[in-house]
Amino acid sequence: MRKFSVLRYLKQFSLLIFLVSVIGAIAILFYGKSQQRYIASTVIQYTNNGAKEGYTPDGSPLNVEEIYSSTVIDAALTDLGYQANIDAIRSKCYVEEVISEAQQTLNEALLKKGEEPSYIADTYRVYYIGDDETGEEYARNVLDAIIKNYYEFYAEKYVEEQMPNNGVSVLAEGDYDYIESAQVLEDSVSEVLDYLLDKRASHPYFRSVETGYSYNDLYRIYDFLYNNEIPSLYADILTDVETNDIDLLINRLTEKCEDLQLYIENCQERADSLNYLIENYSERNKELMDYHYHSSSGGDVGTEYILKDVERDKESGDKETTYDGLIREYVDLNIIIRQKTIEKEHEEYLLSVFRTALRTETRKTFTPEEIRQKIDHCANLATEYYQYVEESGHELNRQLSANYLAMISSISVQSAVNLKLYVVIAIVLFALVGVVGAILLGRALDFIDYFRYVDKTVQLPNRAKCDAYIDEWSDKALNENFACMALKMDSLSDLSSEFGRETGDEVLKDFAMILKSFGDLYGFVGHNGNGIFYAFFPDCSSDKLDVILEAIGRQVAKYNNLNQEYKISYTCGKAVSSADSVFEIRDLLRLALQRMHSGQPATISAFGKNEAEDMKGHAETRVTEKDSDAQ
Repeated sequence: MRKFSVLRYLKQFSLLIFLVSVIGAIAILFYGKSQQRYIASTVIQYTNNGAKEGYTPDGSPLNVEEIYSSTVIDAALTDLGYQANIDAIRSKCYVEEVISEAQQTLNEALLKKGEEPSYIADTYRVYYIGDDETGEEYARNVLDAIIKNYYEFYAEKYVEEQMPNNGVSVLAEGDYDYIESAQVLEDSVSEVLDYLLDKRASHPYFRSVETGYSYNDLYRIYDFLYNNEIPSLYADILTDVETNDIDLLINRLTEKCEDLQLYIENCQERADSLNYLIENYSERNKELMDYHYHSSSGGDVGTEYILKDVERDKESGDKETTYDGLIREYVDLNIIIRQKTIEKEHEEYLLSVFRTALRTETRKTFTPEEIRQKIDHCANLATEYYQYVEESGHELNRQLSANYLAMISSISVQSAVNLKLYVVIAIVLFALVGVVGAILLGRALDFIDYFRYVDKTVQLPNRAKCDAYIDEWSDKALNENFACMALKMDSLSDLSSEFGRETGDEVLKDFAMILKSFGDLYGFVGHNGNGIFYAFFPDCSSDKLDVILEAIGRQVAKYNNLNQEYKISYTCGKAVSSADSVFEIRDLLRLALQRMHSGQPATISAFGKNEAEDMKGHAETRVTEKDSDAQ
């Protein structure tokens, strides 16, 4: 069997090792990409006074889960223009407390004592986990949009009043008459005006960078719309008493007047009830005061009672009594009653106008299309102005939230799987697997080759291997120095007959080992059976072949000197492609066999005359051409 050689196996299966490494690395790369996650994170801190106690600026409990609430996520996706499921985005967000190492140690110590830590964090790390399909930039953009919209949400909910809705937008959805459309416009603009008036007072120096307007500028714009455009629209509608369906409008106005009257009566009934309670409460208070200040006992009981009340009031501070609440509710109800009365009178006026128009024919100043155009004009102005208000409000909220909510670190994105490292490890690992596989496969092939192609007696390639070697070269033109030798151990049969087959096999094996040493150095040597050996040397000139034959002769002579009883005698035939002008391996072998069977001496240049004659005597075996072909 061939000698175990790791380097030979690695060289033989180097391509296999390379392919295993590459395929393994590619497989790990694709698997790693399928498991890849991009973790975007940032750190925010609540900076209001009550943050360390877990409260927001308005005193309500802090809820960090609002960072990834549906409202915030929906606004973030809208800003980005991404089409994604809100719940799917929320499931990939989470928030964790950021606690200093010292505080963490303190908390652990308290827990060991069985005490509950009272520390409340005001700093949190916010995470969004994206996958390989969406990519790293997607994760960064989503978290950035979430934080941005959470700032606005936080400011609107806990710092600033929420902006009013754009009521004008309902005109495109509902079936409103002309006068009803004008009322919707008036109510919407009035609501925004109240909002702007409050903002002008609370933030007089704020000016939006995005719109360039201050709240005073926006108030004047809306004030012009409210006091000029809308009254002009009212005048145009009422001048011609224009309507889509006058009967339907009259029914709606009548129903609205009745609802307002019922609402006013309910409020008035409640106000009368409160007035009765207030009067009775006043009488009772008067009786108590008379009792305290004018006690009939003549002692100082009343004085002591008053002092106790004073001390109690001093300890308790300002407190709102039931009487104060009754008074406030009573005042509010009277304000509402007055407002609704004015609104009812306005609706009754409109009702009278359209009822009069129903009975009389009036000349139209404007066509219905012109009235609708005027309504659309006012609605478009209101929508355009509202965008300025909305943008300014968002900018103000971001500015205000900066005073209560700070971003400690910028957004960073980390890969959950280090693909480069995994690929390098995979290459090394699979290269090792390939090396081990190559060694096992090479050794397995050695075993197969040994059992199939090795002659067990002489430990040389057998007849099948010789045929395979010849077939390998049969389709190729031999080079000019391709040498071939055929050798036959003539003394094999005599040794086997005289000393037994085992002795003959041992001597044959010794002769084979002499030949094998030259085959390993220069080419191929195989045993074709019956003591006949083939030797092929792909790069061997005639002179070099003579040297090899002389060396073989010397080795055999040494062996014979040491083993006088079991001498080796052999016959040799040689052929060289250039010297014999034969460039086909089968023809070259046939020529070598012919010369071997003809008894031609191997060489006489390296031996003395007596030795050469002795070798020639041993080579006097004659074989026919047919027998040589059969061999």
